[in-house]
Amino acid sequence: MSIEGEITIKVITNSGVAKETLITSSRPLHIPQLFIDQPVQKVAETLDSLYQLCNTAHRFAFLRLLDKCKVISLSENEVLAYQLLLDLETIREHCFSISSKWRINDNQKINKNMIDLLATLKEINSTLFSVGNPLSLLDKTLQSFACIKNLVEKLKTQLTLTLIGEQFNAETVFSNIHNFDYWIKTQSSDCAIFLHNIQQSKFGDLGKVKTQFLPNITTAEITVLLNDDAFIAQPSHNGICYETTPYTRQINHPLIQQLSAKYDAGLLSRVATQLLEIFELMSRVKGNYTQIYSEDIHYNKVASIDATSAIVEVEAARGKLIHSLTVQGDQVKAYRILSPTQWNFHPQGILKQMIQALNFNNKQDLVNKITLLVNAIDPCVGYKIKVIDA
Repeated sequence: MSIEGEITIKVITNSGVAKETLITSSRPLHIPQLFIDQPVQKVAETLDSLYQLCNTAHRFAFLRLLDKCKVISLSENEVLAYQLLLDLETIREHCFSISSKWRINDNQKINKNMIDLLATLKEINSTLFSVGNPLSLLDKTLQSFACIKNLVEKLKTQLTLTLIGEQFNAETVFSNIHNFDYWIKTQSSDCAIFLHNIQQSKFGDLGKVKTQFLPNITTAEITVLLNDDAFIAQPSHNGICYETTPYTRQINHPLIQQLSAKYDAGLLSRVATQLLEIFELMSRVKGNYTQIYSEDIHYNKVASIDATSAIVEVEAARGKLIHSLTVQGDQVKAYRILSPTQWNFHPQGILKQMIQALNFNNKQDLVNKITLLVNAIDPCVGYKIKVIDA
């Protein structure tokens, strides 16, 4: 088992009905305890080595915490660059999820164009920060946006050809449900074929249940909540198990509104959101970061006598990621991390409700449908499904 742990989904059935759904996690939530009484530099290095998925999100959160605690000072220019890296990471995570999980059968090969696309993403990162590790506390050199402009254009072309296909563009496909449906029915890209299969199988509204999106919780409230180990393990607020997913971020997009009107918060609305968000972020990458300029970055760390605390929220690929820090001198005195997976795979959360609402023909049919739903919510760790007929 990897250090990230694993989610187990056990469903007990009887007479063709899901009687009980048990969702458990072996994710090692105690990892931030390793940071206590450790130097800031050591914690930065440990974060980098431990968190492979959403690495940029975790490390960006840590830098922002240090900035809020006045241990270091981040320039607006570098914050903009880190936000760009975060957007690129979300694009990468979504692309990897699509290439590995949007599959009609196990024999389907991964599109080679996806491998080239991921290589371009890596090249953008290494070009933007030509010297040093971009999110470390060591010296580094940030280049201007002009240095990556051609690579960004290349990435957009690759995304379009790989995910959308020829003769279509993202602006048209995602403009309304009619164009979206036409693209699905007429294109031969892997994504279009997968989505068409969902429609043909009449799985569009699979797992549709009433859902509640994670609201903004005040700093005072979240500070208290994060100090509770039980909350970190199984978060709820005011007795409600919320979800925080790409679907919650994109719910106001016209296409997602139209899909939700037809399929509710079912499977097709959710998987379409993941694809849509890639191109929404790509537009942001092209337009929101052009003012980034070259900068040599060096931190003069300040060790305060008094303990200082801060909380940071980051929109990571799978939802809202929350980090909290207390630092004194050069040492971390407290650290908390709440990942979106803890909300989305809560034992009483959205996935359980979706599974309990399923109709199925047999055990394998149930496993297949649960797999589609789990992949649509997209946990940051591996999972296994067990179905037991009582």
